Amino acid sequence: MLRWGIEPLHRAGTRYFHEIESRLTGVSGPGVPADNEAGVIGWGTSWRMQGYLMMAERTGDPAYAERLAELVDDVLAARDDVRGVRDHRGRSRGVWSTAGKFTAATAVIPDTEGRPALEITVCPPSAHLARLTVETYDDGSFGFTIPEAPRRKPYASGPLSLDPADERRADRALYAAYTQRDGLTARLLPGDPARRVRPGVYAAKPALVPLAAQTGMIVHPLASLARLAVERPDAVPASVRARIDGYLDATVRAIAAHDEQWVTTDDGRGAYRWLPDEPVSFAGAELPTNEFLAMGRALVQLAVVTGEPVYAERAEAMARSLRGDLTITDGVASWPYWPSFGRVYRGWTATGSPETDVSLVRPSYAPVTVPEDVTHALIDLDFLCLYQATDRLPPVFTPDEMRAVAATFTRNALDRRGLRSRLRHDVGGAGRPGTDREQAHVAAWLPLRQWSPAIPRQVRRVQPELPPAPLMGVDTYCGALLARWG
Repeated sequence: MLRWGIEPLHRAGTRYFHEIESRLTGVSGPGVPADNEAGVIGWGTSWRMQGYLMMAERTGDPAYAERLAELVDDVLAARDDVRGVRDHRGRSRGVWSTAGKFTAATAVIPDTEGRPALEITVCPPSAHLARLTVETYDDGSFGFTIPEAPRRKPYASGPLSLDPADERRADRALYAAYTQRDGLTARLLPGDPARRVRPGVYAAKPALVPLAAQTGMIVHPLASLARLAVERPDAVPASVRARIDGYLDATVRAIAAHDEQWVTTDDGRGAYRWLPDEPVSFAGAELPTNEFLAMGRALVQLAVVTGEPVYAERAEAMARSLRGDLTITDGVASWPYWPSFGRVYRGWTATGSPETDVSLVRPSYAPVTVPEDVTHALIDLDFLCLYQATDRLPPVFTPDEMRAVAATFTRNALDRRGLRSRLRHDVGGAGRPGTDREQAHVAAWLPLRQWSPAIPRQVRRVQPELPPAPLMGVDTYCGALLARWG
């Protein structure tokens, strides 16, 4: 709980913002990583950039836009095409591909001649840590083991073969043995049916994939800065305004790189999805609500700045996706983590062939219908309030629905049964107690204060003096929320 006395929340938030920024170390700050392969720009630096944007909005001080532009310039230098790297499809574009813990990892097993014979793909979690120990047997078959890793149990295969005619054919045997927990699939590469594998230890290499959610996180502050330069040029120094066209061009190109992932429903909802052959854990499925709304926020700003109808149309479709998932009971809203019209929410079963399955890397998946958690709701709420405040967009949310989402905080997310108020883990109303880190995200609800005047008082009761270590970019953002909306 804050011990800031009667000091206005926005002033305390300004101090909080600068305190966090001054304490960031390592990959979190104060600089920008040279690449996004560990996802730090996508899920760290992007929050800091948005924090500086909000501070510029709140204060009108051009120094915030100047610092934001410094971060933007470094972030643009980390794009794939600038670095000369290629993604899993061999493309080098103006995006920020990631790997590490975020993507599936593949081990290539050679035959005794050293030629690639079998690819074994491991889905997260801890896929990037997988090491396959392959041993051969006297009858020409082979097997492999993977040791235990964080959130991953040890794995041991049965006997496998490289012979396409053998009932132990590796890709089909692993397909038949697939479990959601293990998340293993294989692809048999062309070659002599009589070949044998070379025993040894083989590391699974995570694929380099441009993820739409991270693209949206990164370019949203760029598009927002462009809008600020138009609407409040006094808050953006001339040196930064001179770079706005370049920032807009980078934003438009990055968003366009994901056009092939855009999907709509018959009732007018829209979202982004992973393609079926993408090496990610939920290939073929729609992104979680918070992840496609990360793109949605950038599209709202592009709709305003460029006037292009396609951005407004897609932003509206994503707004309808969120609205369609609001369940309002006694004036209180809740919504799921995964979109209810999507494949993960409904689950899928194996068809018997990877070619006709939803996903190449997950033949089946059980339905996941959990409520949205209070951390990822940071993005949902930001999109909701940004969309609602943008007059140029078609109306989607009613005042009653906005009040119901505001009541989600005071009646579902907030647990006031103890000596002090605490956030629960999710917006469903019956979630487990939130972690100390989740308490530090309570400022996300402040933009809804016009629909519930009690929100600032309740935020003050939950907000910690400082978030728990290690400090992250999202903590900078939450400080800016306190300053902007407190």
